[in-house]
Amino acid sequence: MRPHPLLPLLAIILCLGSLLPGTAVFASNYVGDVMDDFTLLDVNGAPVSLYDFAGDIIVVNFFATWCPGCNEEAQSLEHEIWRAYREHGVTVLAIDLQEQVATVLPWIAAQGITYRVLMAPNWTVFTRFPYAGGLPYNAIIDRDMVLRYGHVFYEREVILGLLDELVGLAPVTTETTTWGSVQALFR
Repeated sequence: MRPHPLLPLLAIILCLGSLLPGTAVFASNYVGDVMDDFTLLDVNGAPVSLYDFAGDIIVVNFFATWCPGCNEEAQSLEHEIWRAYREHGVTVLAIDLQEQVATVLPWIAAQGITYRVLMAPNWTVFTRFPYAGGLPYNAIIDRDMVLRYGHVFYEREVILGLLDELVGLAPVTTETTTWGSVQALFR
């Protein structure tokens, strides 16, 4: 009996699927959870831990230099978040996924980035976050290390609204409150 002609293609798809990063189903942290600590090297080779910034509000951005959406949001992260909120105790940690430092350093210079950039050699840290399955990905961790937001793509208005609430520049309103932030209040 002759095997079905699509059987080799199916085998290839299954093998490639096993190489893809985990999805939100396997995340170790969800909105409302205290984030697990992790340590990655920055572009200068220095170890940087998430908990080094405990007490700050942390915007975590996963990116790659080849990602068009990541390139678009880099300027907003620099000017509208990092420079605008750093005096209010907001830190931006950008995490490059699986690229070489030699690729990332020229990108940082071209973008004019001054926030910290860390290097992730694999998807392990990325898969700790809920709904992590694409780039760009952003998360917000409050001063108590509670994950308040995690989302693929750049929801500029939602992120700025949540930062305003967290630093006390805007009252908490039902129009800008996300379900995840409501859940975080009751955990």
